[in-house]
Formats: sequence, structure tokens, C-alpha cells
Amino acid sequence: MEQKERIALFIDLDNLVGFCLDDGLPIDIKGEIKKLEEHGRISIRRSFGDIVKLPMAFDKKQELRQMLQANLVQHEDIPHYNNYKNTADIRLAIDALSTAYTHPDINYFAVIANDRDFMPLFAKLKEIGKTVIGIGSTSDSVGELYKSACDIFYYHDELGQQKPKIEKRSVSSEQDVINLLLETVEYLESEEKKPLGATIVPEMKARADLDFKNYSYGSFRGFCEMLEGRGIISTVPQGGDVIVSIVDQSGALDTGAVALRASGLLNDYMEFVKSVFKLRADLPDHEQRLEIYQKADELLAENPDGVSLKELSKDVTAALGLENGEQTAVYKIIYTLYRSECFLAERTEDSYNPQILHSIVSHEDMEKNLIKRLIILFRKHNPEREFNAHKWSEMFVGNTSFSRLIKFVYNYE
Repeated sequence: MEQKERIALFIDLDNLVGFCLDDGLPIDIKGEIKKLEEHGRISIRRSFGDIVKLPMAFDKKQELRQMLQANLVQHEDIPHYNNYKNTADIRLAIDALSTAYTHPDINYFAVIANDRDFMPLFAKLKEIGKTVIGIGSTSDSVGELYKSACDIFYYHDELGQQKPKIEKRSVSSEQDVINLLLETVEYLESEEKKPLGATIVPEMKARADLDFKNYSYGSFRGFCEMLEGRGIISTVPQGGDVIVSIVDQSGALDTGAVALRASGLLNDYMEFVKSVFKLRADLPDHEQRLEIYQKADELLAENPDGVSLKELSKDVTAALGLENGEQTAVYKIIYTLYRSECFLAERTEDSYNPQILHSIVSHEDMEKNLIKRLIILFRKHNPEREFNAHKWSEMFVGNTSFSRLIKFVYNYE
């Protein structure tokens, strides 16, 4: 059996976050991990930096920690004691050299950073016979001297997750173009990208065969001025461009635009859920699902020996006064929770009809487990379809409160 090369990965986290924010790149290293695994097995994964001092909102810092954990990176917080020099790069260099001498069987050393201060480290590693893999931001922001100090070099923007392919659609009316703009702005916001005109227009043209000259407004700027006059969007000048924001739907936004926009991705996602659960009607909404969990618990409490899953779904359907046709949805929900280990259960000869004894998680966790399962199935069966965590959250719970959980599950679980 061929022996795989061992790799040590070191990340200057302050530097990684800095160049990602500067260049508008995703703060994620999945692409790096995948590329490095082509060279061998990553035996050591360490990052250094002061997450507390990073120029990010608290929830984004939490997502950053989750991203590192999901990629099995051991992080060491290195506090900034002054405003002139952080010690993360020094700590990284010391740890890399220590690893080189204490683990002589590790021949590949990868460093994620855009910092010429690491060039002496690269030179020393090469001097003792190690192969240095550098990973920086983009070809425009990495100097040739820094790149040449490495044996192999990759760019973060090229290793990032590929954008899902979106099938182009035709636009035949002004309302189609309005809906396309609203959808595009929402998508960019969900991806934490600034909705600038220079970003919106290419994204709109990637989604549809569109030429603003074919309409009365003649240009994207004219289109925005028209919509702003109608109260559909608002714009804020930035340099020679504009930032576009959608007016609150309770304001002057055309009701037809609201309905059509809501029926886009939301309908696509609901159709997927219905197909995977083999439902004729929509999945019960958030409040109904909570009632199903509660009623199932009550019925199980009345039957200490448990209830078969099929009987439990029938009893819950009847107790809640649901239509017989809705029992399929109740069964699918409870079965999914059973598969997600939300119940203590005993297997029977019929694998689809176990004996359910009682629940072992809260109703909130049941809801999260149901959502996780559906998101994982969507990613598995639709890897190239557009994913919008905000829209999934709206479909499941009526608002965007679950967006962060959904995005994390889609990316890491």
C-alpha cells in the first residue's frame, strides 16, 4: 500500500480574515482542505490569531469558530497586546519550525497567509528539505516574490466553493425584470455581499438573458431610478456606483412583485420537500409541527409500552383534527425524527414501523433535526441548485431566525 505524504497546515487567522474581507471572499477553508488532501494526509491543522479583536460582528466570530471546528482546525487565541504588531505570525513560525524538527516524517508544510514576514520561515523549511505550500488571496494581491518563496502556491479565491449553476430564464416583461432584481439583491445579501450595481448587474445577467437597452429606462441606473420612484427599492451612492436596498414589504412595494418574488425560491424549496417526503400538500407549517411534537409526546405518555410509528401518526392526525390525507406528512415527520434519534424506540420486523417509546429531546431540537435532515438531502440531491439560507428559514419557521443554523448545516454537516 502506497504511503501518503503527511501535511502540516498552519493558518494566520488574522491575515486570512483580513484578506477575505478586503477582497470580498468567503471566510472558509474547505477548498484548501480539499486541495491539500490531493497531496497527502493532513496530520496537523492549527490556526493562530485574536478572534476577539477581528473587525466582525459577534455572530460572525461564532461562525468563524464553527468553521475552524468543522475543518478540524485546532485554534490558539493570540491576544493583541498593542496596536503595532500582533504575535500570531511569530507564534505560527515557532510552531511550524518545532513541528518540522519533532516530526521529521512530515514533509509538506502549508501556510494560509498573505504576509511576506513568513518568507524567512519558508526559506528555513526548504533548507531542511521540506516542501512549502503557500495559500494566499488572489493573483492580483499576492506578490511574485512571496509566491516564488513557496514550492507550490494556490489562491484562496480559486479554491473556494464553486457557485451553483443557475439555469438562465427568459424575461418577457418589466415585472420579470423587477422580480429578477429583487431576487438578486436578496441573494447577494444572503451571501453577505454588498449589493452594488457593479455586482448586481452581472448576477442578473447570469440568471437571465437581459439587456436593459430593450426597455424604456435604457440602463440599470435608469431602472433603479424608476423603481426608487415607485418605492420598491432605495439606493445610496457609493463612489460612482449605488448600493441597492429593498423597501420594506409593508411599504410601497408592489404587491404583485412581492407575491411573485416570494413564489420563486420558496416554491422551489417547498416542491423539493414535498417530493422527498412524497406529499401532495405542503409540509405542515412551524406551528403545526410543534403541535405534532406536543401531541405525540402526550400520546406516548399515555402508553408506557410505546406505540408503533404508524399508529402514532394516525393517532396524532386524529387528535389534532387533521384531514386523513395529512397523515402522510405526520408519519414522514415522526419517521424523520426517529431516524434522527429524537425518540427512544425499539425496532420491529418492519423497519418503517418501529415501536416508539418516548421522546428524548426537546421540541425545539426536534424541529432543528427535521430541518437538518431536509437540508442535507437537498444538498445531496441538488448540489448545483441555488441555495439561500434565508429563504429556507422563511419556509420552515416564517422568518430568518434559523438562517445561521441552516447555512452551517448546508456547508459543514
